[in-house]
Amino acid sequence: MQQLKIAKPRFLQWRGRVVIGITVCVSCAAPAQVATRPQLPPEPFAIAGDVPSLALLKASEAELRLELERHPESAPALYKLGLVLRQENKPKESLETYTRAASLQKPDAEQLRSVALDYVLLDDYPDAIHWLQTALSFEPGNVEVLYSLGRCFYTQGDYRKAEALYLRVLAIDPNHLKAEENLGLVYDAENQPEKAEATLRIAANRAAKQPSDEWPFLNLGSVLVDHNRAAEAVPVLQIATKIAPKSAPCHEKLGRALENSGNATEGVKELEIAVQLDPRNPGFHFELGRAYRHSGAQEKARAEFALSQELNAERDRK
Repeated sequence: MQQLKIAKPRFLQWRGRVVIGITVCVSCAAPAQVATRPQLPPEPFAIAGDVPSLALLKASEAELRLELERHPESAPALYKLGLVLRQENKPKESLETYTRAASLQKPDAEQLRSVALDYVLLDDYPDAIHWLQTALSFEPGNVEVLYSLGRCFYTQGDYRKAEALYLRVLAIDPNHLKAEENLGLVYDAENQPEKAEATLRIAANRAAKQPSDEWPFLNLGSVLVDHNRAAEAVPVLQIATKIAPKSAPCHEKLGRALENSGNATEGVKELEIAVQLDPRNPGFHFELGRAYRHSGAQEKARAEFALSQELNAERDRK
């Protein structure tokens, strides 16, 4: 059994009937960056309804562990446990569990997609891309694998590959909201603002039929703000904050839109909410400092700029 040097966790790569153990390098998560355009949701790869509540996940984990005590060689139970552990944000434990499962039963495309998402959580995109491409070789028309692979390429800055994958998804499923939305983000990243806006408006219009996801509105609003169309962005971002009142990015972007469209008082209020919701985000403190400075509150502005600088320094030291 051949192994690459460097540490764990380990997952098994299937090549025909031969199982080759591969020790994968898991990179440490990079310091969090200040949010920049285009916006990315915190769980970018989740299918709608993919992640149950934490209470349900804990109950499922306990039930599966009991089953595995009785049947330790149950591959289906191990695959289910691997999924639950990923959804609980325990990627290393999940990968270890998937490794055990794969030694008993060859994984399918969806199980390999879940393995790849563990590597996304570990900020190890090369390995995530590898397993998604392997999953795609099993099921070339699996839209969720295609979508997740597109998101990985997008995150790595390979926009052409991401665009091609989103277009493949939409060719198979023209109503795939996330693919439409993310295609708009690709066009924005490629400096095609007209195509970006048109595509993001399609996504927002679809989302408006059953408004439960703030991201189509947040992304459209962000593009409008960043192209000096803040007044148009305000009503779009108000929808986002109504859907997700505890979303700091929604309030931050709405605050910027309000301030840039001449409503400084309401803009400051929204930015203050963003900072309350995410007090350790240096970018939010910086934007609040700018808003304070523009409104004449110089002491408050200096305090926010100093805190932003301090939080950035902390991140650099990690």
